[in-house]
Amino acid sequence: MMQRRRAVLAMGGAALLGPFAATRAFAQAGPARPRVAVLTVSAEAGFATSLQALGDGLRERGLAAGGNVAIDVRYAGGRAQELPRLAAELAALKPAVFIATGALATDAALAATPDVPVVALGDLVAAGHAAQLGRPGGRVTGVSFLPGPLNAKRLELLAGVLPKGSAVLNLGDPDSVVGMRSVEAAGRLLGLQLHAAYVRTPAQIEAAFADARQQRLAGVNVLNSPFLSAEHARIIALAAAARLPAIYQWPESAAEGGLMGYGPSLPAMFRQLAGHAARILGGAKAAELPIEQPTRFELIVNLKTARALGIVIPQSLLLRADEVIQ
Repeated sequence: MMQRRRAVLAMGGAALLGPFAATRAFAQAGPARPRVAVLTVSAEAGFATSLQALGDGLRERGLAAGGNVAIDVRYAGGRAQELPRLAAELAALKPAVFIATGALATDAALAATPDVPVVALGDLVAAGHAAQLGRPGGRVTGVSFLPGPLNAKRLELLAGVLPKGSAVLNLGDPDSVVGMRSVEAAGRLLGLQLHAAYVRTPAQIEAAFADARQQRLAGVNVLNSPFLSAEHARIIALAAAARLPAIYQWPESAAEGGLMGYGPSLPAMFRQLAGHAARILGGAKAAELPIEQPTRFELIVNLKTARALGIVIPQSLLLRADEVIQ
């Protein structure tokens, strides 16, 4: 499989095109058919739902991918070091706007072009990409979801299914804007013994789970990170093999086999990103376009996974859940 992946959205959904088809699409683009560049650290397979939501959001605003707008996507496949190269590829296509997921992808998009606006997903103010939510003041706007408080909230929810005083692994990403500080205070209040592991590669994720098993830790809190999000399928499988209860940053992870997921809906946020991109294509300035935040946070609990792990989810937690998977 080629290491470099290209995708262009078709009108009915996501359609993958080869190099020649991508070249034809570029030849058809022009002032009346602007290009939207999408840069993500995710792998192609794990990004399909988000890409579909982005296309749906654009179409709702009169922008049909493959019709009056062209969309080019580059996937880093979990390799953050690839982002600058992929951003340069997208910049060569002369996009009218970049959509970037996470701080590193946003940095790469900004560095690749001198003036193209960027619609980003992440903690934009903490990352230094915007001055404030109401008036960003630069080239970056988008959707910010305050990952620090959400990391702490997920630790609280995980503690609800573990014995009091349990030892918990906080699995983090050294490249993430929000580190372990967001969970340390919460851990003390909850009476948990906290362990930390920073990972940048799949091999490091596997080593972190091996250490967790050796130390007989009781659970895993997967912290906010574009890289860890891209590796969620691997983490779910490792948690199952290690028989470790784990909670994830997106609710959708529970539907894919994780024990619990809590946070904003990822497809819903990509629809919000589509709204920002559409406004910019319509003439709005990123510097003046307020950064949005999610309007809803969901908790999904997977009872099938709980039974496989041999744990009982308290009724009080089940009553709080927006969805319980049987």
